[in-house]
Amino acid sequence: MSQSQVCPILDGSLAIAKECSIPEYSPAMKLQPKQIDYTYFFNDTTAKRKPSELRELSRLVDQLPPGSIKLGVGVPNVHTFPFKGFDVELASGEVIKLNEGELAAALQYLPSIGYTPLINKLKEIQDQYHGAQNWKVKSIMVSSGAQEGLSKAVDMCMRCGDAVIMPDPTYTGAIDLFRLHDAEIIGIKQDSQGVLVKEMEKVLASRKKKNQLMPKVIYLNPTACNPCGTTIPTNRKREIYRLACEYNLLILEDDPYYYLSFENVHPTSFMSMDTEGRVLRFDSLSKIMSSGLRVGFVTGHNRLLRQMELHMQTSSMHTSSLSQVLVHKLLSHWDNEGLVSHFLRVKKFYKQKRDHMLLAVKKHLSGLAEWYVPCGGMFLWLKVIGLKDTRCLVTARCLEKNVILAPGYALAIDPKKPSPYIRVSFSIASHEDVDRGISLLAEAIREEIQAV
Repeated sequence: MSQSQVCPILDGSLAIAKECSIPEYSPAMKLQPKQIDYTYFFNDTTAKRKPSELRELSRLVDQLPPGSIKLGVGVPNVHTFPFKGFDVELASGEVIKLNEGELAAALQYLPSIGYTPLINKLKEIQDQYHGAQNWKVKSIMVSSGAQEGLSKAVDMCMRCGDAVIMPDPTYTGAIDLFRLHDAEIIGIKQDSQGVLVKEMEKVLASRKKKNQLMPKVIYLNPTACNPCGTTIPTNRKREIYRLACEYNLLILEDDPYYYLSFENVHPTSFMSMDTEGRVLRFDSLSKIMSSGLRVGFVTGHNRLLRQMELHMQTSSMHTSSLSQVLVHKLLSHWDNEGLVSHFLRVKKFYKQKRDHMLLAVKKHLSGLAEWYVPCGGMFLWLKVIGLKDTRCLVTARCLEKNVILAPGYALAIDPKKPSPYIRVSFSIASHEDVDRGISLLAEAIREEIQAV
C-alpha cells in the first residue's frame, strides 16, 4: 500500500482495496485554445440583461482614491448605524478586529462582483491550488455560498426544455435548479471513480447522430461528491474536458468538498486544465470556514461572469459585506501558512470521523450492505443487499428508531424509481451516536427484509 489514501471497492468490507490516487496532470495534455461564442450559452433572459447604471457606479466608486467627494452616491451614512466595531475570537483564542476602513466596508454596499481585497486574495488561492490563471480573461465573483453562483449560472444558460448532463445520483440542490427550467436531465451512471466517461461519450455521439437536442452544460461535483463520496481521477477529467471541447459544452465544476479530500495531494481540477474558457468553477467556504457566513465564489471567463454579475445587480445586489470583510480579514491574518494549517486540521477531523463510521459499518452492516470508502467529504453511500427500494426503510422504520438517513431515491435523477441506496453522513454525529445509529440501521434492515 502506498502513502496515498486508498479507496476500497464496492465489496461490503475494507479487505479489498484499489488506489484512488490522482496522477499528476501534464501541461502537455492541454488543448489548443480557440475562440468561443459565449452567446450560444445565453438564454433569452440573459441576452436581455443590461447593466444597472447605479450599480455600475459602485464599481467606479470602489476605484476612487481616498478623499474623493461623493455627491452622487445614494447610500446611507455609516455613522447612523448602531455598530462601533467588530471583534471576532478564533478557535485558537486569537482575536481579529476590523479597523476603521474595514468596518466602513463591512457596513456598506459593495460592488456586485464582490469585495475587491477579498477577490484579490481568492485569486492568489486559485493560483496556488489550480495553477496560475490568466486574470486578464478570467475573474472571480463572490456569491452567497456556491449555491447562489450555481443558481445564476443555470439561470444564465438554460432555456425551457434544454438538455443537461449530470451524474446519477447527484446533489439534489443542482437537480432542483435544472428542473425549474423543465430541463431534460441526462443521467450518467457512476462507479467508484465517478461518472463513466464512455457512457457520456456514447450518449453525446448518439444524440448528435440522431440529430437530437444537444446539451450545452455538464454539471459535476468532482471531489468527494455528494452523495457517493467518490472523486473523479485526472485521467477521466481529461477525457470529460476533451468531450466538452468536441461537443461545445460548458463544465459547471461544483466543488465544495475540494479542501476535504483525504488524499496527500489535492485533486487536479477541471479549471486547471481549462485552455478554452469553458469551465465555471464554484468554490465554497461553507465546509471549511462557516456555512452561516454564506460566502462562496465563482471563477471563470469574464464574458460568463459578467452576465452573472448583471443578474446579481438586480437580485441580491451582492454577498453580505460583513461576511466578505471578515473572510478577507481572517485570510490575511492566517496568510498561506495558517490557511494550509487550517485545511489540514479540518481534513484530519473529517477523516477520523469517516474512519470511525467505517468501523461501525463493517461491524454491523457486513453482509447487509455494500459500500465504497469515500476519499473525502462527509458522506458514505450504502447499497442495501436484498432490498430493491429503501424508501420505507428510511422514511418509516428508521424514523421509528429515531435514526435519520437520506434515502437513495431522493438523490436520484428520477426520484420515482426504486433505489436500494442510503446516504449516511458522518460529519456531525458523535462516535457514540454513530455506533448506536448504525446498529439500529442494521436492526431496521433485517426487519424490513423480513417484512418484504
